[in-house]
Amino acid sequence: MKVNKQAGTWAVIYCPSAGTFLFGRRSDVVNKPGVWNFFGGHIDEGETPRQALLRELQEEAGIARTDDDLLHFGGVSDAEIQGLGYVEALRELHYFLLLADHEFTPQLNHEHSEFRWFKPHSLPHNLNRPTAIAINIGLIHKALQLA
Repeated sequence: MKVNKQAGTWAVIYCPSAGTFLFGRRSDVVNKPGVWNFFGGHIDEGETPRQALLRELQEEAGIARTDDDLLHFGGVSDAEIQGLGYVEALRELHYFLLLADHEFTPQLNHEHSEFRWFKPHSLPHNLNRPTAIAINIGLIHKALQLA
């Protein structure tokens, strides 16, 4: 199994008025097809986590936002990932909170086949690793408290 060692960044997109979180389902043309995830991805050389996330949001879901829209929400290092019970450390992970004023429809590219807004008590179980880690470290609950 190929392990991605590049640092990554993801958006926890929360709509307080509906009490829902936005997830994308990975398409059949990318690795890990069929799993649900937060939108985001790898950080290119020379990018900050925030710059990379703004790029990824635009590419994957047509979401155009600015630096000011993203609240740095947490991160985990390789050692912390191993401490969560993952045998192989993945990479450094960065998370940002993005608040949505309504449940909008993202413009998905080829990486995702569908999207859905989920209530906190009915989140999907088939998740990619960075999204599962975000949930395991309590970022869903943190979003509910901050909003």
